[in-house]
Amino acid sequence: MTVQEYIQLKAFARIDGAIMGGLWIVSFACFVMSFHYPMLGTCSLFVSIGSVIYNIMRVKGFRDNVREGVISFRRCLLYSMLTFLYASIILVLAQLIYFKFLDHGALIGEYMSLLNADGVRDTIIKLYGLTDKELNEAIALLRAMKPTDIALQLFMMNLFGGFIVSLFTALIIRRK
Repeated sequence: MTVQEYIQLKAFARIDGAIMGGLWIVSFACFVMSFHYPMLGTCSLFVSIGSVIYNIMRVKGFRDNVREGVISFRRCLLYSMLTFLYASIILVLAQLIYFKFLDHGALIGEYMSLLNADGVRDTIIKLYGLTDKELNEAIALLRAMKPTDIALQLFMMNLFGGFIVSLFTALIIRRK
């Protein structure tokens, strides 16, 4: 890959990553609001799945329109991974703003209220083989997390998930 091809690949991935990052922000907003409006949880799921489909379509479009129908596995993987990286950066900035200035512990509070619902706590303890003390320690750990900790944890999860999706995308879209 020449320097010019790499610059071109990064430019297209940045644009697609910005759009995907916007989709992820919408998905995250729907997720946060789904505690009050449960139908938005389904919307969040569909937007998340749609962003993966969007990535596949854009990588295919890059292959067909820019690369004239030919793209190697490595180039396809790099394009998809960069797209996920840029989207993750945009989302983590939005999440950091949300957790630092808007949330004030509300999301963790919603999880705690769900956890304290009838039978949920006992089910989780049985399902994961925890003791009541271990579950309380996990809850205390969640409550102690700072907004930057939460945002960076979600950032790493997005990068890891993006890498996995990128592998499958590269296997599907590559063409010699």
